[in-house]
Amino acid sequence: MNKKDVILCIDDEQIILNSLSKQLIRKFGTRFEYEFAESGEEGLEIIEELEEEGKTIVMAISDQIMPGMYGDEFLTQFHQLYPKSIKILLTGQAALDSAMNAINKADLYRYLTKPWNEDDFLLTVVRGLQQYYLQDKATILLAEVHHRVKNNLTIISSLLELQVNEIKDKDQKLPFQQSINRVHSIAKVHELMYDTNNMASVEINEYLHRILPTIQQTLRGDKDIDLELDIPPYRLDMNQCIPLGLMFNELLTNSIKYAFEDQNEGKISISMTAIGRELHFVYEDDGNGFSEAKSFENSTNLGLTLVNLQLQQLECDYQVFTEGKFKLNFNFLANQIDSNVHSDLIE
Repeated sequence: MNKKDVILCIDDEQIILNSLSKQLIRKFGTRFEYEFAESGEEGLEIIEELEEEGKTIVMAISDQIMPGMYGDEFLTQFHQLYPKSIKILLTGQAALDSAMNAINKADLYRYLTKPWNEDDFLLTVVRGLQQYYLQDKATILLAEVHHRVKNNLTIISSLLELQVNEIKDKDQKLPFQQSINRVHSIAKVHELMYDTNNMASVEINEYLHRILPTIQQTLRGDKDIDLELDIPPYRLDMNQCIPLGLMFNELLTNSIKYAFEDQNEGKISISMTAIGRELHFVYEDDGNGFSEAKSFENSTNLGLTLVNLQLQQLECDYQVFTEGKFKLNFNFLANQIDSNVHSDLIE
């Protein structure tokens, strides 16, 4: 027998619990299992029992003013156990500070004032359940989108590689190889999102370790160029991850092509420091340096022009040093990552 999902209701007044029970059963019948508690402490005990039975609580509806544990406190603890479940707060007072506390700490879906209108209450419950059940469906659909995009980019890359194989001149091959690396930089973001089943962000450390050594190997030729990466774990959304990957692709390509023309060996290092949401990067090679990089805005070099475009897209503050080396310091503010999916599909 399939286990039913659970809606948990908390209120210290039995008459309120009876009213919630009648309204929910009129709307949903036996589709759900309903649990009722007269305090936050009792609610936590019920949660523990339900977990032992392997049941899932999809929604918690709690009164605010109760003896012992207040509703916002209960929902905060509930959120730690069930971050994706829907939380609704009922209050008989205009307790905006309690609602704001629940919003901030428990990811509150809605708060309703007592006495509530039954139609409004049930509509709120229905919309909350829609959001809950569509999270998994949306994740599956997004994963499929990322998978297909990655596959299409792989096809484009393969076509470019076929073209490269027909070209005999080494210098003529290089622009195609650069384009292949750019396509790979974008494809790897979609690949990581699909592989890790995280549709909101990419682990920047893993991403850069996947793309940059490949670029180094394909472009360095006979030179002994060492690449050092010092990137701590940090999740970045794809809208910032892609321009960051493209920028490092261009920087690494330009260093390998131009910085070590008179050298048989060299070193390239990339490091990152995170201070809250502010990310600080340092890119440096120990090559010859070159004056054109002092002004990305006026560069006639395609690679440096692309670097400038990515710096603008990320809204970076940056400094460039080119005396006897090339060094770029830049920083930007990471976007807030929101993994919640909002939709309207349940009746």
